[in-house]
Amino acid sequence: MLRLLLVTSFAASLLVACGFDASQLSQKDVTFFGTGKVSRYQQTKSASLERLEPLFFAEIFITDGGSVKNATIKFPGMNGTIEELKYRYSESDEIGDVMYLSGLTESYEDLEEKYPMGDYAFSFMTSEGDVKNSIVSYKNRTFPTHPIIIFKQDNNKIAIDEIDSTKELIITWPKFTEGKADKNGLLDDPIFVAIDSCKIEDIVHSGRPFEKNGYLTYRASQFIVPADTLELGQKYSMYVEHAIFTDTHNRSGVPAFATLASSTYMDFMTLGVTDLDYCND
Repeated sequence: MLRLLLVTSFAASLLVACGFDASQLSQKDVTFFGTGKVSRYQQTKSASLERLEPLFFAEIFITDGGSVKNATIKFPGMNGTIEELKYRYSESDEIGDVMYLSGLTESYEDLEEKYPMGDYAFSFMTSEGDVKNSIVSYKNRTFPTHPIIIFKQDNNKIAIDEIDSTKELIITWPKFTEGKADKNGLLDDPIFVAIDSCKIEDIVHSGRPFEKNGYLTYRASQFIVPADTLELGQKYSMYVEHAIFTDTHNRSGVPAFATLASSTYMDFMTLGVTDLDYCND
């Protein structure tokens, strides 16, 4: 299944680094971090949507060559549960490694029971010092509308099993009407597009904030996959995600967020003769 990336409702964050002023913490090891709740649907060939389990995630995005250790997140409440974030190596050239915690729930009621609104405190070690109890807080907002994924080639809308991989593929969606500019000028509401092959996650990715490829904001209307990026006759998985940041800040020098996101997943097929060994290489 496709890895879900990112994001929405954010509130306040306080970083305390061991031995120095937290406001001087650099981004040598971490580009940004935060937590998200994600409403997920699977899109069919007819463009109908089928509900999937909602997702919670907490992530610390590591810079190229960065070091992050002993990462934890404390859940809301005086005696909130403390969970460890695990290191996840990325084989993709498009995005970097992360410290990661995620959980699927059967319903939105279960999501709110297990991952309630409130303050989530991140703690982790970097080569620059320790971050302790950096708070991101959810605000009571609703999920944005789920995007509908649309494929176009040669200025024509095409079916999800009619992609000519030798041509440029335009992925588009209805306007992200809930998206807004960040009043703090840090993180505008983002859009994410990612494609997974049978061999690697995120063989194509539209980019995350502060990373080398930049990222799409709510203003974007499409994402272009260059010709010959995909293989002939292969099955791929993908998603388009619309996410809302309800607040942002950069008080410590390391951006943080909380988010409510809506992701639409879809499988598609390219035309041509399948290389039977492609997935086994």
